[in-house]
Amino acid sequence: MCFPVVNRKSCGNIEFRCRSITNNLSPNPSKCEGTMDKQRNEKCSSGNKTIFAWAGGIVVVIGMVWLMVISFISYKTQVMTNQLLDKISTSLAKNPAAQQGVNGNIQDEVKGALKSIADQKLAEERKALYKGWDKANKNTDGRYIYGEPGARFSLINYEDLECPFCKRFKETPKYIVDTATAGAVNWEWRHYPMSFHEPVASKGAAVAECIAEQKGPSAFWAVTDYWFNHTETNGKGFKDADSIPALFEVDQAKFDTCMGSTEVIKRIKQDMEAGSAAGVDGTPTTIVRDNVTGKEVSVVGAQPFSKFVEVIQSMVVDSQRDTSGEASPAQQDK
Repeated sequence: MCFPVVNRKSCGNIEFRCRSITNNLSPNPSKCEGTMDKQRNEKCSSGNKTIFAWAGGIVVVIGMVWLMVISFISYKTQVMTNQLLDKISTSLAKNPAAQQGVNGNIQDEVKGALKSIADQKLAEERKALYKGWDKANKNTDGRYIYGEPGARFSLINYEDLECPFCKRFKETPKYIVDTATAGAVNWEWRHYPMSFHEPVASKGAAVAECIAEQKGPSAFWAVTDYWFNHTETNGKGFKDADSIPALFEVDQAKFDTCMGSTEVIKRIKQDMEAGSAAGVDGTPTTIVRDNVTGKEVSVVGAQPFSKFVEVIQSMVVDSQRDTSGEASPAQQDK
């Protein structure tokens, strides 16, 4: 076993002792067996204990001093902080304007942050309004269509923005146009506000026309879709209808002028007269027209997608028979 010898003067010049080593380690190895004689060994042990005791005491004292210093610094810091807070409170109490300034700055920052969030949300909402209406157009008659102007077939849709069945039906013609191959079908909107949904139905039609006058065909379809999504229908409309111009970022003065113009009223009446001439007496009514042959078929009500596919396919077959000179089933019955 090895151990250090601290007091070199009393114990010679040996720094480590090992009991297993007995030669040349001591003046009298036979008595000490690898250690110093008993008297010297006791002196070494006593000296070591004294030094370790002193060292331990010094460490304890130093530790206590450091704790006291740290505690004092912490105490002084807390005192200074409290004094500073007291001074600020006293100053604000003596000067209400300063207090209002602090509160005003905080309120301004909060308002600014909330406005930024609201603006971002509104920008996202405006962007979403136009989503899916990239095929919006106008035909040669100046009416708004969705799809290719030169499509083989047209779905001429007589609509009332306050009609609950029109609201239910609104996705069907769009889906037909979007799924038709090679732009074969387009969808044409015509206003047909019913008398028992007035005056809200005509107002909705005019809003769509006046927004589109500034923002173009895509806005027309976006407005009609927005109206359907928010109205309670049956002439009840919705409370935020007057916010539509701001939502679509149009010039309010120009919009107001448009809403009061006879031109918009005339346009709506022309659609209604065309509908009456085609036998329309309810909404939604869709006239499926083959733009090649000129043949038209009326589909009344919110009919499913399959009904329109059936009508269009039948018109294709009839046109092929007419071209080949074959008689259609109806002609054969005659």
